[in-house]
Amino acid sequence: MHYNRIIIGAGASGLYFAANCPEKSGLILEKGPSPGKKLLLSGSGQCNLTHGGSIKDFIMHYGQNGTKIRSALYKANNLLLMKFFQEHGVKLIQRADGKVFPESMKASQVLELLIKLSRENGWEMKTKSPVTSLTVQPDRKFCINETYTASQVIVACGGCSVPSTGSDGSIFPILESLGLEIAAPRPALVPVTVQQYPYGHLSGISFQDVCVRIDGHEMKGDLLLTHTAFSGPAVLNLSRYARPGSTLQIHYLPSFDVRAALLRTDGNRRGCAAFLAETFRLPKRFAEAVLAQVGIDSQKSAAALFRGEKSALTRILTCDTFSVSGTSGFGPAMATCGGVSLEDVNLKTFESKKYPGLFIIGETLDIDGDTGGYNLQFAFSSACLAANHS
Repeated sequence: MHYNRIIIGAGASGLYFAANCPEKSGLILEKGPSPGKKLLLSGSGQCNLTHGGSIKDFIMHYGQNGTKIRSALYKANNLLLMKFFQEHGVKLIQRADGKVFPESMKASQVLELLIKLSRENGWEMKTKSPVTSLTVQPDRKFCINETYTASQVIVACGGCSVPSTGSDGSIFPILESLGLEIAAPRPALVPVTVQQYPYGHLSGISFQDVCVRIDGHEMKGDLLLTHTAFSGPAVLNLSRYARPGSTLQIHYLPSFDVRAALLRTDGNRRGCAAFLAETFRLPKRFAEAVLAQVGIDSQKSAAALFRGEKSALTRILTCDTFSVSGTSGFGPAMATCGGVSLEDVNLKTFESKKYPGLFIIGETLDIDGDTGGYNLQFAFSSACLAANHS
């Protein structure tokens, strides 16, 4: 069966491509039983579509590859994306933190619109249709699964994150067999695990405006303690740099002069846990855990702290240091770091340099963004440019 275009993957980028590209002979192949499963999970089911503000500020939110996609983001920017959805009946809201959502706060509304527009544009969809082979024929047509041929193929099947949605990385060996360079996929936007994690009993406790560092990369934001790992935006956004043996450091109180405050405990009769909790606005259970790490009785009077004990507390509160053992894996990861090398595609069109007619968009590429709508923005931007040039 021959089609003019075939899209591999009915996720955010694939459906946005179809919604922007009328096609009399187009097919979407979706591995799962239904389209858009990962899109439905985005933003905890609320679909953080993009971020507000100037598109110029987006570049720093994509790690070391951010500058390479500047042109794509500028040409298919956040304002144009918001206009697209609003013109098609999806009212949007922008929160104080800049995150943009559908007013309904339902990812299903976004998915339903993209499916509707794809169908109106003439695209046929086949679910439960995993791609197991992709070859290039002598006439330069593409053959998929020895069943379908197409003049153009758009690879939009995601990376390896949340494999339960079908985004399991199975496309990468297929693309690698064509001679495309694949940067080894790693989990991104994922909790970071460390050796001798001491806060498992404090799961659910969170902090605002901490400073986190991983091997020289620094991020300020919120921190969350889980049963097994550090999480929260500050950690998630740095997880792309986490490797076994990396050093993770946390300053829980960057807005306080911790050392000076601890030196002023003379005459303070409060117990140490109460003193730390009240002085630094810390959860008391966390204060108790910090004291336990340095062997201080939480009921001991703050005035009775020795200089060495104060130094030990200062070290933990301002530079809690751990050796990274890894991450929580692809299961809870919200994005994939790695994928098809950006050097293999024309970043103005997202067409393969080696195979004209082969387009690669979204998370399948070696680009990952911070939390806040940046990954969906790139998925939509790359899909839009590919649709305009296919």
